Amino acid sequence: MADSQFARPELPQLIATIRSDLLTRFQQDVVLRRMDAEVYSRVQAAAVHTLYGYIDYLARNMLPDMCDEDWLYRHARIKRCPRKNAVSAKGFARWDGIAGTPEIPAGTQIQRDDQVTFTTLQTVKASGGLLRVPVIADVAGTAGNTDDGTALRLGTPITGIPSTGYADTLTGGADTEELETWRARVMERYYWIPQGGADPDYVIWAKEIAGITRAWTFRHYKGTGTVGVMVATSNPV
Repeated sequence: MADSQFARPELPQLIATIRSDLLTRFQQDVVLRRMDAEVYSRVQAAAVHTLYGYIDYLARNMLPDMCDEDWLYRHARIKRCPRKNAVSAKGFARWDGIAGTPEIPAGTQIQRDDQVTFTTLQTVKASGGLLRVPVIADVAGTAGNTDDGTALRLGTPITGIPSTGYADTLTGGADTEELETWRARVMERYYWIPQGGADPDYVIWAKEIAGITRAWTFRHYKGTGTVGVMVATSNPV
């Protein structure tokens, strides 16, 4: 990250400067340890040093390119560019070869072997030997994304349903947007003012979606009056 270019004087430098100024005004050239000028210079330097510190803090935070995380929330609110929150993975857990029509209720907990847990979203009955129930990861983030066929185990046994099922299109989880990625989006809002549908608008809108880090716009993608948007993610699932 770049420097604000604000040079904050060190405390000893401030003490020496103030002491020199006081002695010059008092027309003295001898410094005694406990003389008034020495005491005044140290007290005033401490106060001024604090003020310089605050100026340095403001110099770094008054614009979004170098600001702290707390200040970036403030800049982002002004530009209506909120940070993308973590999103829970969603998909299905499935069991094949089920006899009869056993039922798995909504709210049932299922877990992977690495202790990542999921909860069923609705009550589903087996049909035709297949039980496929929608689930959501209990903790938001990419950790919930699960490869098809990964074993998922019931937290509590259910009559007629094997303890182990499998993940089925269990994707879509995204972590909280990284600070520097978010900062780059906020900076884009300064470079590209919304124009009611210009090319940069579609790129900005696409990157507001959780998980999307890059986007490209194509005019007349499907003919006159259409726009194509292609996206990419740094965390493929």
